[in-house]
Amino acid sequence: MTIPRLQQVATLAVVLLLIVVLFVPLPSCSNEALVEKPAVVEREQEARAEEQSSDQTLIRKKIMVDIKGAVKRPGPYSFRLGDRVQDAIKRAEVTAEADIKQLNLAARLIDGQEVIVPTRKKTKSSKKAVPERSEQAKVPKGLVDLNAATEEQLLEVPGIGPAKADAILQYREEKGGFATYENLGDVKGFGPKTLENLKAYLIVY
Repeated sequence: MTIPRLQQVATLAVVLLLIVVLFVPLPSCSNEALVEKPAVVEREQEARAEEQSSDQTLIRKKIMVDIKGAVKRPGPYSFRLGDRVQDAIKRAEVTAEADIKQLNLAARLIDGQEVIVPTRKKTKSSKKAVPERSEQAKVPKGLVDLNAATEEQLLEVPGIGPAKADAILQYREEKGGFATYENLGDVKGFGPKTLENLKAYLIVY
């Protein structure tokens, strides 16, 4: 092939290449889609990781409870946050004289709590049986425990109305309790200012 012929072929190839580059549309690609979609996915993954981390913290948190009264093995026991009085008396094994009907078996255990299992009162046939006063676990005095407070106790705290009290109880039911006081900020209606004002009245044991 002669040199002029090669030049003609090369020129034709360059022209065809220019036509392809100028007139054939390339597949469109949105920069926004390439940037935004991974960012959204990453934020969702971080949110799920934080929620799982909070749940794991609640599961791992341990509390100590002292069990006394009509039990075979009295003494302090370690429990998980969210365990109930029923779990406590199972661990300590009640005696035949125990009167567990006087206990609220569904009540949540609190760190530092003292659970006293009462004994059935013996009565004479000539006297009418008088039920014993229930010796419930003594709740520490002072600050209101977010993991154990009733609705009535929450309503006594300045700044907490029926809506906020209900939101706290609902969060406790869904999450199993508060790992720290700061978790109260996850409840609807409790912003940073509210948390600061309530710090003098609430605590997480």
